[in-house]
Amino acid sequence: MFLRTAFAFLLSLCFAAAALAKEKAVSDELISGPVPVLKIEIPAEGIETLRQYHQAIRQERPQRTDVRATVREGTQVYNDVAVHLKGSYSFQGIDDKPSLTLNFDKFVDHQNFHGLDKLSLNNSVQDGSYMTEAICSELFLAAGVPTARATHARVWLNGHDLGFYVLKEGFDKTFLKRHFKNVNGNLYDGGFLREITEPLELTSGGGDVRNHADLKALAAAAREPDYARRLERLQQVLDLDRFLSFAALEMLTWHWDGYVMKKNNYRIYHDPDSGKLVFFAHGMDQMFWDPNGPVVPPLSQVDGLVARALLETSEGQRLFRERAASLLTNVFTAERLTNHLNQLQARIRPVLEAMSKEEARNHDNAVNNLRSQMIRRVRIAPTRLFEPEPQPVQFDSTGVAPLTKWQTLDIRGTGKLDQGAAPGGIKALHVAAGSEGRCTASWRTRLRLLAGHYVFEGRLRTDGVVPLEMDTAKKGIGAGLRQSQKQPRKHSFTGDTDWQHAEYEFTVPADTDEVVLLCELRAEKGEAWFDLGSLRLRKK
Repeated sequence: MFLRTAFAFLLSLCFAAAALAKEKAVSDELISGPVPVLKIEIPAEGIETLRQYHQAIRQERPQRTDVRATVREGTQVYNDVAVHLKGSYSFQGIDDKPSLTLNFDKFVDHQNFHGLDKLSLNNSVQDGSYMTEAICSELFLAAGVPTARATHARVWLNGHDLGFYVLKEGFDKTFLKRHFKNVNGNLYDGGFLREITEPLELTSGGGDVRNHADLKALAAAAREPDYARRLERLQQVLDLDRFLSFAALEMLTWHWDGYVMKKNNYRIYHDPDSGKLVFFAHGMDQMFWDPNGPVVPPLSQVDGLVARALLETSEGQRLFRERAASLLTNVFTAERLTNHLNQLQARIRPVLEAMSKEEARNHDNAVNNLRSQMIRRVRIAPTRLFEPEPQPVQFDSTGVAPLTKWQTLDIRGTGKLDQGAAPGGIKALHVAAGSEGRCTASWRTRLRLLAGHYVFEGRLRTDGVVPLEMDTAKKGIGAGLRQSQKQPRKHSFTGDTDWQHAEYEFTVPADTDEVVLLCELRAEKGEAWFDLGSLRLRKK
């Protein structure tokens, strides 16, 4: 009896392993194969439910509501697929170009799409290349950090062509099976700008540990005041090896909207076998924006509690630098990045060209810019990793420092930037929107400042500036001056303006390594000039 039971158990394990291998092979084929065409059909009542959710989200963050849909891919039909709207900054309503989550087995047991139970369709409004999710997820996976894979899809909704999308596998037990032997642990969604000390959504697992005891233990270890004891405690509850790779790659890829710098866009899994928590990267559609950014982040730029706990210690800094150096040698290389980019471009471009010449042209510009940004980051990162600390800005006797060292940033590749003579012969920094529109280009300077109150000021003029259609006051409208990743500027220059004075006031709460100041243009059309001789920083 025992032998028969043992044999049956072993046989069940073999079947389970074979099924998992088959699922993996099928999903691998989806990731690297032809771009699928998905036709989604949602009944009128479901569309209305999603419209109401869109209206409610403007006032608060309501509970997401799933509606039932039919999904067709060629002759294959998937019935009763659960669909809901997703996204934060990139969120769009069901009548625009919505980002969607599709859950194939929520209402139909064992139904899956090429081996995936759950997937996301991201509108990629912040990444015109449609590539950074795929490129960066491959980097994290190569470094041993579990991360959702990404591919692409062409999508229709109720007969309406929504266009090209990034398709990502969902964070669920199917995903966990690819990376862990035991998938019954707690899987947490970091949500929008939420720290591990906040009530994160538990998306898988549970049982007797719904009180977030595992996260509380991690937070307690991160807050240990004794630095030597802190690292010991962290190693007991955190997969420190994977976290070092996770944090270093967030910095190398300049994931400014990730956990290290923003406590955003992440997932955490409590592996029952090791008893340790593992961080996953997520939301990688705004990458490589600043090739010159630091590799070892100054503490003033570290928002994530666990990252700060590590980098506050000298031993943590040493481990971080060692891991970043190893990744620069073995994973984060120009050859790996550009080869993957070229493969993706060969796969994506024919689909976009079949949609329209304009789509293909815009994609070419975005890809060329992304290639340039990645190569610059690979070249600059080793220098930034081992460079000495920058010296604070020196002010003259009147409390003024001229700003003369500027670099360009145009992540979408939709602007034209140069230095030269503005109308009237004034030497200026120039930014113009390209023919594709959607310009969010800027000139930037990096400074180290001590604690205090400052005013960034200068003169600018505009010609024919038309604000971005979808822009908001989150950053600023038209042309202006501001500090990166901080409060929006109050001034905005649009249309035609002669030389005008602009000021941006900000506070540095503590001595910091770097502050980034911008002369920017956010516009569909037009151009702006910034008087180079007038740009300065004033202590207030």
